[in-house]
Amino acid sequence: MTPTGAFIANLPPRWDYPADEFSYDESFSLDLNSAFFDSDADPLSFSVSPSEGLTAGLYDGVLVILGEGQVVVTASDGHSVVSKTIRIVKK
Repeated sequence: MTPTGAFIANLPPRWDYPADEFSYDESFSLDLNSAFFDSDADPLSFSVSPSEGLTAGLYDGVLVILGEGQVVVTASDGHSVVSKTIRIVKK
């Protein structure tokens, strides 16, 4: 609650990227700080869960992928957690 007794609602982060399927030639990376948006301007933290056959890592909020498949990307603003499944294919 605020000093006035009013509750402040937290707005969860949201996927704010125009695509959820990506193709690449040599390597794939995506800045998750640009792909997710938090209306409250809370700092975001990320985690990833790749499907079998896909290697995924995070480096300072940048998702780096090797292979093909799906990865579940999770964003948290410290109050709410949201997940987005994205598909990665090689050209």
